[in-house]
Amino acid sequence: MKSNQSFVLFSALIFLTGGLAARKAASQEPAPAAEPGGTPLSLQQAIEMALENNLDVVVSRLDTQVQAEGVVSAKGVYKPFVSANLGNLDTRSPAQNQLIGANVLSSTRTNYSLAWDQQLGTGGSYNVSWQNLRQTTNSAFSGFNPLYDAALSAQVTQPLAQNFKLDPNKQRILVAQNSERISRHQFETQVMDTVRDVSFGYLDLVFSIRDLEVARQSLKLAQDLLRNNRIQVEVGTMAPIDVTEAEAEVAAREEAVIVAEEAILTFEDILKRLINDPESPDFWQTRYLPSTNPTMEEFRIDIEEAIRVALTRQPLLQASRVELETRDYAVRFTKNQMLPQLDVVGSFALSGIGGDQILRENFAGAPSQIIPGGYGDAVDTLFGGDYRDWSLGLNVSYPLGNSTAEAQHAQAQVSARQQRARIDSNEILVSQEVRRTARAVDTNRKRIDATRVARELAEKRLEAEQKKFEVGMSTSFLIVQAQRDLAQAAANELRALIDYNKAIVAFERARGTILERANVSVR
Repeated sequence: MKSNQSFVLFSALIFLTGGLAARKAASQEPAPAAEPGGTPLSLQQAIEMALENNLDVVVSRLDTQVQAEGVVSAKGVYKPFVSANLGNLDTRSPAQNQLIGANVLSSTRTNYSLAWDQQLGTGGSYNVSWQNLRQTTNSAFSGFNPLYDAALSAQVTQPLAQNFKLDPNKQRILVAQNSERISRHQFETQVMDTVRDVSFGYLDLVFSIRDLEVARQSLKLAQDLLRNNRIQVEVGTMAPIDVTEAEAEVAAREEAVIVAEEAILTFEDILKRLINDPESPDFWQTRYLPSTNPTMEEFRIDIEEAIRVALTRQPLLQASRVELETRDYAVRFTKNQMLPQLDVVGSFALSGIGGDQILRENFAGAPSQIIPGGYGDAVDTLFGGDYRDWSLGLNVSYPLGNSTAEAQHAQAQVSARQQRARIDSNEILVSQEVRRTARAVDTNRKRIDATRVARELAEKRLEAEQKKFEVGMSTSFLIVQAQRDLAQAAANELRALIDYNKAIVAFERARGTILERANVSVR
């Protein structure tokens, strides 16, 4: 029913002046389409193309991906870190004294080790390392040759005050996560703005095309009047000045047609920039014919409910609240940093030794017995627990005069209060915008009724002047004036309808529900 009303209204606007002219000239033809051969385009198609091709949307979407990778990067601090080392050292050095056990000391050392480090979510960390050594030497004092030395050690550090569950790593992760959430809200904002801009551009293009048709019909009326005036001047029933007035009016309406044609190209370019793929070869050459007419739907508004929805749904407000979460966490973190550093440190180590054991009857004497062995002996003694070390300690530190941490905590508190005030201010602005756009919807709805009445009266006036002119009781000047008034009234009615639809779009944007109205999802 709404679409039928819209069709009837547009038909009246487009062909009204043509119908009046037909009563003066039976051969009058309807106005041609604004741009024959163009590509039909619905509003929904335009919105879908914009969400696919609009560069601002593309940039915003990529930003969410960048922030998501930032979260992965921040969480990477808790991934275990594995390191390995392999080295070989071969030395020959002169003996500096007899205790060296050789005139020229020669030795070969091969080291290989493996370490595992990881940060803990409690603010602590641990390290496990596996170290191995193989050494050969010509020293007469060597008890094992080759010597195999194996060691397994572990160390744990756990803060009990400063950095306990509120360490810099966790802060970086939370900031990265909230930055990602903010970027998603900003992306939703960009999509909402794009849908609004596309809707505005589409409606403006509709108006410019319809306005051109009205301008062409008005030009035909002026041309008919000029033709009639010339005939009457030729037969002597009208003064030549009336022809001059009609010619001036034709020239003025030709200029209006030129301006209207230029407006179509301008609004087409605006729409193309919003919806076209910039890499397409026909980016500027494609012509569009809007196939969605503005509607006369009754749009009822509950201001209080609309404000409540806007305060909940507006993505920029949601982004501001996420930023407040970040700043509140900074308050807790900086308060934690004012505590003394109190860390528990514990370590445990196992070691083992193996290889060919050399037994001597006296110090530095010739070997009396060699007990064969190898790396397996070192591992056996290590896990046998024969040789072990462990320690447990408490490290305490606290700066005298903790002015830096106190200043950072105070700064974080002020920043959090500032963000709360900013949210309150933005909520007022959102409420004000909802109220303003709601009034615009109501105002433009009333304008449609008023301009329709004005157009109907202008039509009746032109009909009356034409009848009076036919019996010699009016002048061409009054006819021209009545034509102008009717053309302006038709344009005003069309403008009111376009503005009404744009006001509804602006209201939905202010309320934060424009994507639902456009059947668009950003999730």
